Amino acid sequence: MLQPTAAPTFTTMSDAQFPADAHERSRTRWRAAPPNEGLTWGRRVSGDAFIEKAASYGAFGDQRTVLEIGPGYGRLLRGCQDQSQPFRRYVAVDISEKNVTYLAREFARNDVAVVHGDVETIELDDRFDTVISSLTLKHLYPSFLAALRNVRRYLNPGALVIFDLVEGSLSEFAPVDEVTFSRWYSREEVAELLKEVPLALVAFDAVEHAPDFRRLLVVARNPD
Repeated sequence: MLQPTAAPTFTTMSDAQFPADAHERSRTRWRAAPPNEGLTWGRRVSGDAFIEKAASYGAFGDQRTVLEIGPGYGRLLRGCQDQSQPFRRYVAVDISEKNVTYLAREFARNDVAVVHGDVETIELDDRFDTVISSLTLKHLYPSFLAALRNVRRYLNPGALVIFDLVEGSLSEFAPVDEVTFSRWYSREEVAELLKEVPLALVAFDAVEHAPDFRRLLVVARNPD
């Protein structure tokens, strides 16, 4: 189930309390993930609300090249199609080969490329005007910092970076499988991590994925 933005506070574990293989363990589930509802709590979740919010900040346009981190079964790209959001080129990066194969078949368009790789280390051929990511960055261990630092190398000056998180204080591997890592963030933590990338914070907003369930939306910009 989706967690609301107004979340209770949990004790956050330090890196020293996690096992030595925590980084690799945090990738285990997502590398093997199939493109189905298991990625979103056993039910289909629309990407429409996220795309509408991103569009309101100027994320799309005929001359904009878009990068998506963690497309899963294509929620955001389908939202772009359904809303006729324009882009010059759309590149989606996913760590799961199964997701990549599915998306390449589902979105067989000349202006869409689906790439297999880890966003923390992947090398890309494009320069981007917009980066979007939904329901993904909270699962990066120990934080989203390494991912955005790598992505920033491929950003055009003034590029937008828009993603959602769960607001709160939690850092854990799910007891049910011991491989699904989740981290919730305070706004202060997000602001500090963006400075380290570095990216300039534009706004904190909210996106509602389902009734009564909202995520913290982060909008940032590449200052270069």
